[in-house]
Amino acid sequence: MTCVENIMSREIMTVSPLDSVRKAADMMNDLKIGCFPVVDGGRLVGIITSRDVRYSHPNRLVIDAMSKDLVTVTPSCSIWEAAETMERHGIERLVVTENGNLLGIVTKLQVYHELGKHIDPLTGLNRAEYLYHTADKLIRNNTAVTIIFIDLDGFGEIDKEHGHIVGDEVLRRVGLVIKAHTEENLDYPCRYAGDEFAVVTVRPADTAKEYALQIVNAIANNNWHDRMKITASAGVINWRPLMNNDCDIRKLINTASLASTRAKKKGVPVVTVDCQDG
Repeated sequence: MTCVENIMSREIMTVSPLDSVRKAADMMNDLKIGCFPVVDGGRLVGIITSRDVRYSHPNRLVIDAMSKDLVTVTPSCSIWEAAETMERHGIERLVVTENGNLLGIVTKLQVYHELGKHIDPLTGLNRAEYLYHTADKLIRNNTAVTIIFIDLDGFGEIDKEHGHIVGDEVLRRVGLVIKAHTEENLDYPCRYAGDEFAVVTVRPADTAKEYALQIVNAIANNNWHDRMKITASAGVINWRPLMNNDCDIRKLINTASLASTRAKKKGVPVVTVDCQDG
């Protein structure tokens, strides 16, 4: 999973709490840097930003102008968690620390630039790594989740008969169908790979099969190019807190994928399995 340590700036310039604001401002201008961690005796004690500098007299000390309530993350923090933290606190950068040691700084620009790489350009959906992040976060918070794995039926034949341009248009419109059936803070869709899609949802488990069926039916009933018949099969797996304390996210998603294959073989639109069924 893409973490902060993969994108953070490691070459860190620092200032002392007893330096003047003027010195910090001059260093920011010279180095084209928007902030400096403030370090005292090797210990991180604050951060001074260009905003702090603008609202402080240049003769004041850094200790009087710096922000002392630091928002920090560890190097293993995912880029999605970093973005959420920045938005929640309304800040433009995060200090990266581990065991009290200053390791780097990551900016909002760096985080969102990296996030952009994890969006599928054809469908506009997040890629598979986002699914792993979201499912893992929800499960760690003991939130009941359902994973719906959606696989188009016979998609290879569509490419062969109609060409890849038409095939890409089908995938794009499937993405739109899935988006149209997701609600904010309930459903988290992604294009998993190729003609495979997936949704992590926190809808009640007893409605999950019906929800998956709505998506599959919407795909089948779409007004497709040249009256093509596009269908999909879905596998559904529910996870509840205390069901499995050693939950393996990849195994969970793989089980949902196998359930979609089972649906194809049975000729039914949706197959649901329990987490304990494997």
